[in-house]
Amino acid sequence: MHKTQINIDYLNEVINSTIDAIEKGQKEIFNIFEHARQECERIQRELEDLKAQVKDRIREVDNLAKLEKSAKFKLMIVSRDFEKHSEEDIKAAYEETKDIQIRLSIERQKEIQLREKRDDLERNLKSMLNILNQSEHLMMQLGVALGFLKGDLKDMSGHISDINERRNLAAKIIKAQEEERQRVARDIHDGPAQTLANIVIQTDICERLMERDLNEAKKELSQLKKIVRASLQELRKIIFNLRPSSLDNLGLQAVTKRYCEEFQEETGIRTEFRFFGDKARLGSEIEVTIFRLIQEALTNVKKHSKAKNCIVKLEFGDGKANLVIADDGVGFEVSTKDSSDSEQHFGIMTIKERVALVDGSFNIESEPGQGTKLFATIPFANRL
Repeated sequence: MHKTQINIDYLNEVINSTIDAIEKGQKEIFNIFEHARQECERIQRELEDLKAQVKDRIREVDNLAKLEKSAKFKLMIVSRDFEKHSEEDIKAAYEETKDIQIRLSIERQKEIQLREKRDDLERNLKSMLNILNQSEHLMMQLGVALGFLKGDLKDMSGHISDINERRNLAAKIIKAQEEERQRVARDIHDGPAQTLANIVIQTDICERLMERDLNEAKKELSQLKKIVRASLQELRKIIFNLRPSSLDNLGLQAVTKRYCEEFQEETGIRTEFRFFGDKARLGSEIEVTIFRLIQEALTNVKKHSKAKNCIVKLEFGDGKANLVIADDGVGFEVSTKDSSDSEQHFGIMTIKERVALVDGSFNIESEPGQGTKLFATIPFANRL
C-alpha cells in the first residue's frame, strides 16, 4: 500500500514536470507564431507597396521607350537632311536621344531590381506562412497534450465502467474542444482577420489614390464599404454559433424555428419545427441546453442519417420540456453503438451528458432502414 502511494507521488511529480515543460514550450511556440504573424503582415504590406512601385516603374519605362522612339526618328530626320540643319541642331538631337537612352537604361535596371525584390518578398511570405501554419498546428497539439495531463477524469468514472473507454472518451472530448477552438480561430483568421488586413491595405491604396485620382478613390471606398459589411456579417455568424444572443432576445421557439429553416437551406433535408404548450420563457441554462441538444442532434442527422425529412417537436407542460427529433434516414442498431470508436456514438454521449447535467432523461430509438427518433425530457419547474 505504501509502495503504491510512493508510485502515485512519483507519477504526479513526473506529470507536473511534464506540464511545466509543455507550458513553457507552448509559450515559446506562441511567441514564434505571433512573430510569424506580425512578419507576414509586414511583408504583405511591403509587398503591396512594392507591387505599386513596379507598376509605376513599368509606366515610366513605357513612356521613356516612346520618347526614345520619337527622339531616334527626329535624329534620323536631322542627320538625313543635315544641309537644312545647323551643327547645333544635329548635336542637340543627338544629345537628347542619348539622354533619353541613358534614362531608359537606368529605369529598366530599376524595374529589374524591383521585380527581383518583389519575387524575394513573395518567397519570404510563402516561407513565413508555412512557419505560421506549423506553429499553429503545434500549439493545438500541445493544447491537447495539456488537456490530457490537466484533465480530471474522476467525475466520469461513475458513468463509464471500462478504463479504456473512459480514456478514449476523454480524448475525444478534449479533441473536440480543441477542434472547436481551432475552428473558431480559423473562422476568425480566414474571415474577419483576413478582411481587416485587406481593409488596411485598401485604405493605404485609397490614400494614394486621393492624391492622384479622386474618382478612382471613391470607387475603392465604395468597395471598402462592401468589404466591411461582409466582415460584420461574418462576425455575427461566428458569434451566433458560439452563443446565439437572439436566444436571450427572441426566445427558444423563435431561434429554433430559424435554425431549422437555415438547416434545411444548408443541407436540403426538409426540416419542420412544431411547438406545443405555453410559450413561456425558461431559465437561460435550460434554453441553452435544449438549443445545443437540437444543434447536436441535427448535426448527427446531417452527418450520418442520409435522411430526406426531419421533424423537431418541442413541448412545454407540467414543469417539463419534452423534445422529440425524428428523421427518415438509414437508422442503426442502437445496441451496436457501444463502441467508443464511433463518431455518432460520441455525439449521442455528448447529448446524454448535457441532459444529465440538468437532471433530465434521454432515450433513442432506431432500426436499420427505419430512421431514428430521439427523446429528451428536461424539468424546468425549479429552474425558472
